[in-house]
Amino acid sequence: MGGAENRIREIALASGASAAGFAPAADLEEFERFSASVNPIPAGLAYLNRDPLKRKTIKNWFPSAGSVLVCAFRYWEPGMDYAAELAKVGEPAAYLKRTGRKQFQPELLAAPGAKISRYALCLDYHVTVKDKLSVMLEGIKKEFPGAEGKIFCDTSPVMEKELARLAGLGFRGKNTLLLSRKLGSYFFLGGIALNLAVEPDAPASDSCGACDLCQKACQTQALSGGALNPALCLSYWTTQSKEKLPASLSANTKGWAYGCDLCQEACPLNKQ
Repeated sequence: MGGAENRIREIALASGASAAGFAPAADLEEFERFSASVNPIPAGLAYLNRDPLKRKTIKNWFPSAGSVLVCAFRYWEPGMDYAAELAKVGEPAAYLKRTGRKQFQPELLAAPGAKISRYALCLDYHVTVKDKLSVMLEGIKKEFPGAEGKIFCDTSPVMEKELARLAGLGFRGKNTLLLSRKLGSYFFLGGIALNLAVEPDAPASDSCGACDLCQKACQTQALSGGALNPALCLSYWTTQSKEKLPASLSANTKGWAYGCDLCQEACPLNKQ
């Protein structure tokens, strides 16, 4: 479908995406590394072990996939005042309840100066991003008769960060997040598996180089060698785990009570 990628990208950007690209609907080499991870998956992430082969290729999830549209949705920009934005939401526990988010470490949220990750200082992205993707898909169907697709955003068995890298949206940083020279890392990922054979973009080949500021910034040593140990990650404990935060970690929260932005705050790409 020569030229279709440009029109679909236009539809994606007009529907609220900050960036959009195309990845092939093929087996992912990253799946082998994902399967061979030496870091055990904690109880709160047990869903990652369910039907893992679906992640090997988007076709295992959407059999008629011919290509994958991957989009980034920016939620924070350089220059925004974190303290001011946090103050706007009011008392942390009440805010999280008001926005429908589960609370896992109430004692941290009750502490003076409790911090909420930037991504949670807005409406639930699972809803807002899927709404934007739904608008995109409808626009694509109108433009391309016979087009069909399936939307994904975080909760589907799809390797979003690897697909985004293959779509040219960014590269995998040493904090394991997708990094973009234009957008930094403060963005959500989502996309649509399409039954259209769209020309894929060139994969991102960039890297962090010698920079390891994110790893040094992590107070619990959850980051090492470009890999994340979720059992040491404050974001996991404060947004996923039903267990009480271990005493070995509670002394190093730096006030983070829901999520943690330390590795992103340290990244030079988020300060441009």
